[in-house]
Parts: sequence; structure tokens; C-alpha cells
Amino acid sequence: MVRQLTGKEYESYVKEKAAAAIHFDAAWDVKYRPITQQEMKDAEAALSEEVNFGKVDCDQEIPRAQSIGLLSVPAVAYYRDGKLVAVLPAIQQDIHGRLVRLLRGDPIGKDDGLDGR
Repeated sequence: MVRQLTGKEYESYVKEKAAAAIHFDAAWDVKYRPITQQEMKDAEAALSEEVNFGKVDCDQEIPRAQSIGLLSVPAVAYYRDGKLVAVLPAIQQDIHGRLVRLLRGDPIGKDDGLDGR
């Protein structure tokens, strides 16, 4: 299950496994939130052994959102070995595909061909 994170547990959670994907959203995002939530669940079903999946409510965790340079909601923050690799808009991205690349050690980002499927 995608875990709701608070500031206190965030740092240790992103370090527990080889990778982490954290969905930053807000309750008022009724258009894109459900789509990203489903993408996260689908990716988690395939990759939960190697990847921690979390979510952060930006309205409740403003300092955390600011600390990663969040510019828009929804977004997904990707971590490899506890280090932030990318923060990308969640709209129309292949979360599962990015995580597979991340686990292989490949670069991920806006130019990796996994946006706008």
C-alpha cells in the first residue's frame, strides 16, 4: 500500500530500499490525483520488493514540498539509494517505466522518453 508520509518518517523511508517513489499531491487536485494514484498502485504491484512507495499531502507538509523544490502538483519524487534523483510532474508519465530505469542505474528525467504516453 502506498504509505502516507509525514516529515518525521520521510527521510528514513526513502532510504529503506534501493529506490523510492513519492507522490506529492493535494486533496484539491481532483482532476489528476486519481490518475497518479492509480499509476502508483500499478507500479507498486510490480516493484514493491525493491521500491518504497509513498505519498505526501503538500498542504500538510509544506516544508517537505519546499525542500525538494516542488513546483507543481501532482509530482513524483524519485530516489535512488536515499538520494533525490528527479522531481517530475506526474501528469502522463510512466512511473513504472521510470522506476525500472532507476533500478537499472539509468538516468531518468524529462528527456528520458517516458512522458506523454
